[in-house]
Amino acid sequence: MASTLSLPQARRLALAAGSGFHRPSGRGPAAVADLVDRLGFVQIDTISVVERAHHHVVAARLPGYKTEWLGRAPVFEYWAHAAAFLPWRDFRHTLPRKVRIRDRGHDWFEIDRALADQVLQRIRTEGPLMARDFEAPKRTAGWWDWKPAKRALEFLFMAGDLMVTREGFQKVFDLTERMLPPGTDTRLPTPEEHAAWYVDRALDVWGLVARDEIAYLRQEHTDAIDAVLRGREEHGTLVKVTVDGVAKTPYWVRPADLERVDALPRPGRELTILSPFDPFVIHRKRVNRLFGFDFTIECYVPAPKRTFGYFALPLFLGHEFVGLLDAKADRAAGTLLVQNLRYDGKPKKRPAFDAALAKALGKFAAFNGVEWVATF
Repeated sequence: MASTLSLPQARRLALAAGSGFHRPSGRGPAAVADLVDRLGFVQIDTISVVERAHHHVVAARLPGYKTEWLGRAPVFEYWAHAAAFLPWRDFRHTLPRKVRIRDRGHDWFEIDRALADQVLQRIRTEGPLMARDFEAPKRTAGWWDWKPAKRALEFLFMAGDLMVTREGFQKVFDLTERMLPPGTDTRLPTPEEHAAWYVDRALDVWGLVARDEIAYLRQEHTDAIDAVLRGREEHGTLVKVTVDGVAKTPYWVRPADLERVDALPRPGRELTILSPFDPFVIHRKRVNRLFGFDFTIECYVPAPKRTFGYFALPLFLGHEFVGLLDAKADRAAGTLLVQNLRYDGKPKKRPAFDAALAKALGKFAAFNGVEWVATF
């Protein structure tokens, strides 16, 4: 069995796994839930210069997507490497983080445990509540000055006592025991089980994985991953390979995927505008290794220090990234503003790129609820 993959082979493996670009799309909430399962997570983000990331990620893969589908999809909200919608079959593997936070406290702020108990009791008695349902002292400026009840709610959510649904973009908190679907697996995984799940989910989603890509930005039981990889190599259920041009980074692949790599679907010809928070691009080092593509999200950078623009949207065509777009949906004016554009492809391919981009921008404008495109 081959121990070296060409770069095109590695890219085909990555695209055919959980990218969601090559499989039947479906429609409605059930199709959204299937997509979330294949992607592993869909990150939630508040930035709305274009349609929010969680909707953008889904719309990039499901033609005709309507934003209400996600709200009705059988998925749940918790933390992956960031706030995300997750598939219910992974609920069990949110428990190690919840136990850690329940025992040690929230990662970002101190919590008044007595107040948290009072908040929990009120929800137990009154039913689902929002943060605005709790009285607040006069608020001072700054994110860290959340009102105490809001901090308590977020702690109880991260510790697993509460779960959330949403009204619009506002969180509605209720007891976890009242929200779990019947039959949900609530057994706390052992460190070995959790590490094996990290490996399996990474392979499901990415096809081939390097060690630093597994359990991306996670903390719980990551030390056990190396033993899982060694054991699977010894039993022949994983193969370690190198990729031409990325020789210093070993990857692991399932033997069945390695055997079928040359039969995988070839790249399509449609250009896709991706969210910077898309699961396919969220691990920047991986994208740079396999696709030679790098970019920075500059919305968190002060305006004078930005080199490209506020919100960089990767442009993906075939099996490669071909550029970067900074766009803004001016909903009041009914216009999609293209504020900056970077083309990374070969000059001779520029006419085809321009045609593909024009088609993609038309679809993206419609998805954002605007009718036409204005260029910089």
